[in-house]
Amino acid sequence: MNKIALILLYIALAPTTLLAQTASEVLQQVIDTYNSSKGISADYTMTYDRNTDHGTIAMEGDKFRILSTDLMCWYDGTTQWAYSSMTEEVNITEPTQEELQMSNPYAALVAFKSSSNVSMVPTQQGTYMLSLIPQASNSDVKLIQLFVGKQSYQIEKAIFVMADNSQYTVVVENYATGKKFNKNTFKYDPKQVPTGTQVVDLR
Repeated sequence: MNKIALILLYIALAPTTLLAQTASEVLQQVIDTYNSSKGISADYTMTYDRNTDHGTIAMEGDKFRILSTDLMCWYDGTTQWAYSSMTEEVNITEPTQEELQMSNPYAALVAFKSSSNVSMVPTQQGTYMLSLIPQASNSDVKLIQLFVGKQSYQIEKAIFVMADNSQYTVVVENYATGKKFNKNTFKYDPKQVPTGTQVVDLR
């Protein structure tokens, strides 16, 4: 579950100093664009191990909600509720900043920006392709490739290569900004999970 959540929301080729600086600036612009977008929503399709999972994500500041067949996760800024189809239970936690990097896509992006070697390579007109290689030798992620719209500075596609060489591809569509969510959007909704699902409080 942690791998899938991490991969929601991120080959060092020609890593010259100029390209690295440009890549870092683009990545910072992606983060700044998110921070100024207020509430956002998007649909995503994740492909991994010949499996495909479709879902939606809503984010506002440090709050987020992910809904898909394999994973459902709510975080209201303090408490996180996470449902996995593998365990068929909901775990309640109060995650640390480090733990949030495994579930909040933009928390992960900020963390990877400061702990990865970032480079950029030419790609088709209208899109940047950024490559991030984590500096830590024990990182679960070996490589991240981000495809970013040059006009929107929004992530359109991400490819993750994990330490075990498994690969995840995430395509983002219907990205909308300026959304206004009600206060319950980022709190656990038992109607979204199968009836009778066990809730385990790990706080």
